[in-house]
Amino acid sequence: MFGRRCIKFAPIAIAVTVLAALPAVAYANAITTLFNTGVDASAMPQNNNASEMHYTLLSVPGGTTGLRVARSSSNTFPFPNWMADSSTSAWIGPNSGDAMSGPPGDYDYRTTFDLTGLNAATASIKGQWSADNYGVDIFLNGISTHNTATDFRSFYNLSITSGFIDGVNTLVFRVNNAPGAASNPTGLRTELVGKADVPEPASMTLLGAGLLGLILTRSKRA
Repeated sequence: MFGRRCIKFAPIAIAVTVLAALPAVAYANAITTLFNTGVDASAMPQNNNASEMHYTLLSVPGGTTGLRVARSSSNTFPFPNWMADSSTSAWIGPNSGDAMSGPPGDYDYRTTFDLTGLNAATASIKGQWSADNYGVDIFLNGISTHNTATDFRSFYNLSITSGFIDGVNTLVFRVNNAPGAASNPTGLRTELVGKADVPEPASMTLLGAGLLGLILTRSKRA
C-alpha cells in the first residue's frame, strides 16, 4: 500500500521539480524615463542657460516658475559656492537671471517617469541630490520618502524602495531657500538610477501550467 502511494505521488513531485527548473525570465531593467537635472532627452548635458527639459517648478513662494540650467563653466555666481556640474547632471533653478535668485520659502520641483511594461512592485530609485539652501524631502506620488539634503556644497544619498505604482509616477523634490541677501540663489541637482523588473511573459506561465497538466493527466491514465 505504501509503495502504491509513492508511485501515485511521484508524477506530482516530478512536475514540481521540472517547473522549478524553468528559467527565471524576470530581470532588472533601467527606468529609462527617469532623468537627472540639466540633461536633454538623450541624457546628455545641456548648455548653460538652456531651459530645463524634465523638471518643472510646481510651486514657489513667489517669482517665476520657469526653470533653466546653470553650469559652472559660466564662472558666474552662485559658482563656485555651488559644487561644479559634471557630464551626468547640472544645477537647475528659477529662470530669474544669472544668480538664479528667488524669495525665501519652499520650491517644489516635479518630474515624472513611466513604469509601463515594468513590475512596479520591484521598482527602486537610488542616487544623490543637493539643494540650495537645503532639500526638505522627496515625495513619490505624494508620499514622503524621508530623504533630505542639508547643503549645496556636496551630494547626499537618496533611496526610494516602495510606493511605486503602475504607469506614470511623480517625484517632487522640495527645496527650501533660506532668507538671504538681495541676490539669494536657490537650485536643485539630482543624479538618479531607477530599476524595475520586467514581468515574466504570460507564455512562460502558460507553458508551466500546461506542462504540469500534461504530467498529471498521463499519471492518471497510468
